[in-house]
Amino acid sequence: MLQLLTTDAFAEWFAALDDKAAEDVATALDVVEQLGPTQAPVGSRESLLWYEHPSVSRFQSSDSLDWDLEAWGCFRDYAKQVLEKLESARFASRLWHLDPKQAAAVLKSIREIKNATDPRLRWALKLAGDPFGLAGKVRPEDACAEVRRMYFAALEAAGFKVTDVPAHSLALRELSRRVPAPAFRLLYGVNVGRETALFVLGEWLDRSFYGDSVRRAERMWKQFLDGQLRAVEPAQLR
Repeated sequence: MLQLLTTDAFAEWFAALDDKAAEDVATALDVVEQLGPTQAPVGSRESLLWYEHPSVSRFQSSDSLDWDLEAWGCFRDYAKQVLEKLESARFASRLWHLDPKQAAAVLKSIREIKNATDPRLRWALKLAGDPFGLAGKVRPEDACAEVRRMYFAALEAAGFKVTDVPAHSLALRELSRRVPAPAFRLLYGVNVGRETALFVLGEWLDRSFYGDSVRRAERMWKQFLDGQLRAVEPAQLR
């Protein structure tokens, strides 16, 4: 479990919610707390929303472009962490000690992961209507499982311990709830070493530009990590 804390700004936003919205937000906090430092809840990611065009923010049909974009962000976050590990200096130095066949297998896995995470072909097809169905619906759990398989194969071939990338880094995260309306998101960070999660800001997803709140939340999260920001226990929210 994680110890949950909030900023004063989050507590003020939460205090203004009606009972139904407050219950939904409290449920999201409970999920983060119960999953602990080793797992992130569904819909939580490090790719923070800065701008959302009205044409892709309705979230009505389950197979619409807006849901596809939301799922792609979660998958992209995971694959990015995997590639950072595979392209690290420590991993690259190990390749020099592999026989040619093993090294070729590792490099093939890296190329396949990069191809899977390349957005250009996928979104070019989607925005053109994808008449031949070449860009199938993104299912992050399936896509992540395939990338995880290739990642584990590369680790094993290179002689590293086969373990998944961590669920959390020190980067700020967002957890969105799109349906039922009204949609909201929570900006929060997890400090695995302290086993603590800080909920920095909460806001409704009812406008187009969100960069101001992202900048504010990132500044407050850094202040918290530096011990310069006051935090309160969630029990004090109401």
